[in-house]
Amino acid sequence: MSFSHSESRLPSLNALRAFEVAGRHLSFTRAAQELNVTQGAVSRLVKQLEADLGVALFHRGPRGLELSPAGAAYLPSLTDAFQRLSAATQLITRPARRPDHLAITMLPTFAMRWFMPRLADFHRRHPQITVDVTSADRPVDFLTEPVDVGIQYGHGDWPNVTAEFLMGETVILVASPALLKSRPLKRPEDVKRHTLLTHSTRPEAWREWFAATGLKTHKPPRGPAFEHFFMSIEAAVNGLGLALVPDIFVQAELADGRLVEPLPNHRVQRKGGYYLLHLPGRERELAIKAFRDWLFG
Repeated sequence: MSFSHSESRLPSLNALRAFEVAGRHLSFTRAAQELNVTQGAVSRLVKQLEADLGVALFHRGPRGLELSPAGAAYLPSLTDAFQRLSAATQLITRPARRPDHLAITMLPTFAMRWFMPRLADFHRRHPQITVDVTSADRPVDFLTEPVDVGIQYGHGDWPNVTAEFLMGETVILVASPALLKSRPLKRPEDVKRHTLLTHSTRPEAWREWFAATGLKTHKPPRGPAFEHFFMSIEAAVNGLGLALVPDIFVQAELADGRLVEPLPNHRVQRKGGYYLLHLPGRERELAIKAFRDWLFG
């Protein structure tokens, strides 16, 4: 495959960097200070870039230097690219992590309700490995975060990451026994008489449940919305309404009777699942290999 000159040629990296810094500061003077060059050098590099691209990136406005529409569209991508280049460089030049250390990140409720009760078993099997656990709702960025592996919910389509399927997710309806004593729930239609607790990051959950049970979607009394499942679970335990939660998160409450599952024949298997994530090739490292073998064993 061949490429034309216009397709293969990129602008000068120095010129791109000069524009990116000047665009962030909206000042050639401050850009020169950050780059440790003269203001004239920054100005020449930006003019060179504008000539190469055939577009104006800045113009002088009433308040001084301003980005043109083309410059404003170009700047965010360049800033992101330079940040990722810097992070990638730090990743390969920073001191190697100790082989007996493992940093893990995962969703908060998954950490509390599924992982932490099992962590003691991993320590018994691998006492030489020190584990650090953090939680976050957003996808992990291995280039910018000091994390070795992550466990996240999704569909296995994270870019530039090895994603290994761990388990699916079955959503069940739960309620406190006291709530059901005052308002029994014998069939799906009875849900319409209850307040429905919602999970703010999965607003579609009740709609999916209604579709799976064959009921028409309606607008029942809406209860509080919660960011994390452990909040929804606690609200359900205290009788605030009905909650839809993954079954793996409420085993203790179902076992001791704080919650009940009134409609066990109406569970919903979601399309996504929980995945173990890490950078390609790192699965051969001692701590990560031990963790994978334990997790999937």
